[in-house]
Amino acid sequence: MEKYELKNAYNGMDENNMFRYVIVTGGTGVTGNALVRYLLSCGVAVTALVRPGSFRKKYLPMSHPQLRVVDCGMESYNEMDTALLGKGCDAFFHLSWDGSTGKEKVGNRNNFYLQNRNVTFALDAVELCRRLSCPTFVMTGSQAEYGRREQAIPETEEKHPENGYGMAKLCAEGMTRLLCKQYGIRHVWPILFSVYGPNDATESLIDTSVRVLLKGEHLAYTAGEQLWDYLYSFDAARALVLLAEKGRDGETYHVASGKVRPLREYIEEMYAELTPGIQPRLGERPYGDGAQMFLGADISKLERETGFSPEYTFRRGIREIADAVSREAEVGHVYM
Repeated sequence: MEKYELKNAYNGMDENNMFRYVIVTGGTGVTGNALVRYLLSCGVAVTALVRPGSFRKKYLPMSHPQLRVVDCGMESYNEMDTALLGKGCDAFFHLSWDGSTGKEKVGNRNNFYLQNRNVTFALDAVELCRRLSCPTFVMTGSQAEYGRREQAIPETEEKHPENGYGMAKLCAEGMTRLLCKQYGIRHVWPILFSVYGPNDATESLIDTSVRVLLKGEHLAYTAGEQLWDYLYSFDAARALVLLAEKGRDGETYHVASGKVRPLREYIEEMYAELTPGIQPRLGERPYGDGAQMFLGADISKLERETGFSPEYTFRRGIREIADAVSREAEVGHVYM
């Protein structure tokens, strides 16, 4: 088994009702990769649908006997020969989404035509789920559906997205839910807040900081007054599996730690773990236009209905990311 096998893989899961076989899209992203690995550690067979030619496919545990990787981009879901995917799919996890990460993230999030295509692809994913006679469809939403807020967001909060990405996610939520209802497929919509972990392609503050600090370099930060909620990717993966198992049909759930801290505290903790004795350069960068100063979620519904609680401390997560980056430097890429 790989380095990131969880010691308590079955913690929070009912072994009598555990899935045998699932489909995962978006398995090369930070949350999707953790989801694939968590499911495998639980003894679940996984088929990951991956964009053809994706260089990030190498981050998956390709040698695992219960993982099958199938080249299939979102634009090809409606053409997929279901015979290639086998029978008896217990859950379909749809995490794929174009234009939400990478260097062009800001521009892509307001590329309305690009974002609108994601809605079509999400509906195609539901159609594929139906053709596989899969009873459960789990698709991840985003906190961007809400827009900016100043206090912990409950699932009952009215949504007012401020960019094309958030608008498309909100549209996909409603449309996939209605289509699943037509087909008798159970639909669960987890909304991710700030997930961090190994194999992050988002050029996030956490991933960038860890890589820079391990090189002995430093970054300039804002004053770090933002109140933020970070959740480690393997905790997020466990929450998604619990929701696939126990989440109610047609419901939305927040996936986060449920606790907010000033961003400067996270930064200071990274420095304490990776470069003890050196202080971060806080306050050397101005806040950007429209900076989001609060990002936190009420997760009481998730806790109440699934028994979820985060297992990873922030510092433990940082250490595991640092270990993964160090292995990447040694062997050419993560997890090999």
